Amino acid sequence: MKRPLTALAIEHAKPRAKRYALPDVGHPGLRVLVYPSGVRTFVYRFRRGDKQDVTVVLGPASGPGALTLVQAREAAGDARRQRAMGADPADQKRATRKAEAARIAAEEKEARRREDTIANVLARYYADHADGLKSGREVRRVLDKELKGWAKRRVDDIQRSDAIRVLDTVKARAPVQSNRLRAHGRKFFQWCISKELVEKNPFDGTAVVKEVSRKRVLTDDELRLLLRAIDRLEWPRRQFVHLLLLSAQRLGEVGNMEWVELDLTGDTPTWTLPDARAKNGTAHVVPLAPAAVEILDGMDRIAGSPRVFATLSESHVKKRVDEVMLEVAREDAAARGADPEAVAVAPWRLHDLRRTAATTMPRLGVDVVTVERVLNHQMRGVMAVYQLHTFAAEKRHALNLWADFLANLTIERKSNIVPFKAEA
Repeated sequence: MKRPLTALAIEHAKPRAKRYALPDVGHPGLRVLVYPSGVRTFVYRFRRGDKQDVTVVLGPASGPGALTLVQAREAAGDARRQRAMGADPADQKRATRKAEAARIAAEEKEARRREDTIANVLARYYADHADGLKSGREVRRVLDKELKGWAKRRVDDIQRSDAIRVLDTVKARAPVQSNRLRAHGRKFFQWCISKELVEKNPFDGTAVVKEVSRKRVLTDDELRLLLRAIDRLEWPRRQFVHLLLLSAQRLGEVGNMEWVELDLTGDTPTWTLPDARAKNGTAHVVPLAPAAVEILDGMDRIAGSPRVFATLSESHVKKRVDEVMLEVAREDAAARGADPEAVAVAPWRLHDLRRTAATTMPRLGVDVVTVERVLNHQMRGVMAVYQLHTFAAEKRHALNLWADFLANLTIERKSNIVPFKAEA
């Protein structure tokens, strides 16, 4: 006599050479399938109106996550009720599985999106694309600095209004930098589109700032005022600004200088800027004037760091320089009997020091080609192919003349300048 299934009967059902079923008497359609492997599974079987036999898997009857007999009977009862209402339990099961799969996929996608912050995606962008570019370091610098406020936001949360706001903020401070951010930002989000992280580029359609080439050059009087102010600056601002002025190199290149790049021994001390740090990707040897060597020799080393200077904020350095220059200028005004409060220092930027050096050197007898070599500007056209002279001696003479010129400004005397002539 057939009996209803029991938990004990299911547990002790022996596997056979072929799969077989144990029906649950009193619960039509409910069975336990016993496989040759010993696996047991609850199923519900029924016949459709087209005479097709259908098996709906309810769940495991043994092992981890197994249904109890009570749960299996409830599931089979639900299937019977669905049939009584004209529904197909197999179709319902497929729909449920599909909905569950969609739910899991949506949860996984949401979890990934939570991880797709600007900071995380930028790191992937650099490794996958930007670091392989000649301008990779500059791309990193601009995006890390200007998108810092977005670091924890999801990349697909950034809207065009966000891009407009950050561009306007940068534009108010540095119009040219705003255009650089726009260009690098567009390329970054275009990469995000290619990786299916976002659907739209928030930088598309944003305005380009009209760039006007700066022509600001400090006068001799302004240089004299700056040099007097440098003497009053605190460490390491004093050394940094003075070296920036003496070397005529770029702000970031001087700021990231490392001791290993310096050779301060012998008669021809140099600073070799590696190609990885040079803006144009070309290694650059900068001859160091005696004044520059004296600054570097007198500097304390930063414990545990290869860098000459700790990380410096351009805006903080410039703000402090402006304060001290104004302080010196007002003291001069008071000494002349003028109103100190009426004194003002004309606006300028730290990068203007490089332009000032380049503009002043020809006055000292330095030819323009040598000036371009001092600045590490790349030659173009035929000269770039055939002109392979290093200009080492010419550059050293030019920077020594520039250092002497600056020194003479502070002691208010004319320097004895002898134009350089390269040896035949």
